Amino acid sequence: MFRWLWACVLCLVAAAAACGATCAAAEADAASSTAELTAEDVASGPPPAASAADALPAGSPPPADAGTATEPPPNEPPRSADGTTSIVAATPPVADRPLAPPAEQTDQAALPATTTATGPPATAAAEVPVPPPGVAEPLLAGVLEPMKGRPSNGDGAAAGSPGQLYARPLPLLEALERSGDRARRLWITQAYWKVAQGYALVCWSTEAIDRLELIAPGGDPHDRATLDVATAAARADLADARAQLGAAQQELVDLARLPVSEPLPWPVDRPLAGPYQTHFEAIFATRVVTGRVRAIARTLPARHEAVESRAAAVRAAETAMAMAEADHAKGKRPIEAVVAAHAAVVAQQREFLQAVKVYNLEIAEYAMAVADLSVPDDRFVSMLIPAPVRWRPPEAAVVTPPAAAVAVP
Repeated sequence: MFRWLWACVLCLVAAAAACGATCAAAEADAASSTAELTAEDVASGPPPAASAADALPAGSPPPADAGTATEPPPNEPPRSADGTTSIVAATPPVADRPLAPPAEQTDQAALPATTTATGPPATAAAEVPVPPPGVAEPLLAGVLEPMKGRPSNGDGAAAGSPGQLYARPLPLLEALERSGDRARRLWITQAYWKVAQGYALVCWSTEAIDRLELIAPGGDPHDRATLDVATAAARADLADARAQLGAAQQELVDLARLPVSEPLPWPVDRPLAGPYQTHFEAIFATRVVTGRVRAIARTLPARHEAVESRAAAVRAAETAMAMAEADHAKGKRPIEAVVAAHAAVVAQQREFLQAVKVYNLEIAEYAMAVADLSVPDDRFVSMLIPAPVRWRPPEAAVVTPPAAAVAVP
């Protein structure tokens, strides 16, 4: 039994081996015939190309040069020793290659741009409204003019009457010269701008009370009570502004070393409200610069934009206040609308003054990094504001001693 099974297995193995040999021989014959066919086809040249007329659909007119075009004779490719042929496709020259269409370029000169000190002009977005230029400078100049008339609460000089507030004009150059220490430039300049902000805040707080006193409350007692609340809050704002101004003035007196017997200083130089050119790339091309100075140079254009936008907001709030007051006088709006418009004016005025102060404090810090202590004070001041008030120390009076009496015998 086992012998019979073993004989069957041997037969199956022999049959499989014979079948594999037959398949391998058939594959070899097929490969040789294919190689011969390929060599004959290559030697005979490529098939004739179809003419342009054959490529056109039926019924189409033949091309104009169909009868005159002649096909050049095909060149027989070189054949190697083993009977195979190598065909190398020629690379077309660069001039004949199809080029991609150039990317569409935008003419930057035709777009509005804002020039900064740290890079190329940045294209302004078309959908972002830009405030009209030159709004901040006249607004700031008007609020820093000396107030005329009485103080709102009538407390005299102690409360900050106009005669007492402006008794001691102080240019920025004088404050720097009086200190005698150029290392204090930054502190004195920053204190000077804080005093200027305090004066403007006192002026606008006084105007706020006068504006509320001109509003007619009407016959409703509720209108009178609402208006009294707004007036009392405005008087509190004025008191806070005077306290802030007094503290800033004392700080400036201490830093500039002014005589305590003189009246408190009134800054006659106005802060900058226009654009400031830093020339950062030219100044610090070969100098070491801190990250803080880089940040100031990069953000000063945005600071100026905020100043201009705040000034435009103040003007718009004043217009809304006038419209609300006119509608209230005609009975078209309640007193609450007028009070809300008044609060919007006060809020935008304070934001504008804060933006101006921050803008000038950073300019002073940048100028301090640019100019060392060897730069004169007048040159340093000209780096902060375009037209500073000139000041020279008063010449000391020459006292001639009286002639000695001569005794006559």
